[in-house]
Amino acid sequence: MSQIILNGIALADLLNEFRAIVKDEVVNLATTPLQPTDGKKYLSAKEAADFLGIKQQTLYQNIKRIPHVKKHGKLLFTREGLISYVEQK
Repeated sequence: MSQIILNGIALADLLNEFRAIVKDEVVNLATTPLQPTDGKKYLSAKEAADFLGIKQQTLYQNIKRIPHVKKHGKLLFTREGLISYVEQK
């Protein structure tokens, strides 16, 4: 078992500092808009299904309710549209 050595720092103070850091990070994540990490504006049907945690077949079955655009015969989705869809459910 590993040991933690605290020189001159009370455990309660360390825990309070840790809580403050975690709280700040949670607030930061909650207030920062989601941005695509790969720089893509649109997601394919497969990527959208993966993003939603569903199968592609389920995505197609619910296509009338899921925001999308059609370009060059392909269905494309935005992360914002998918998040909006999930929040409305």
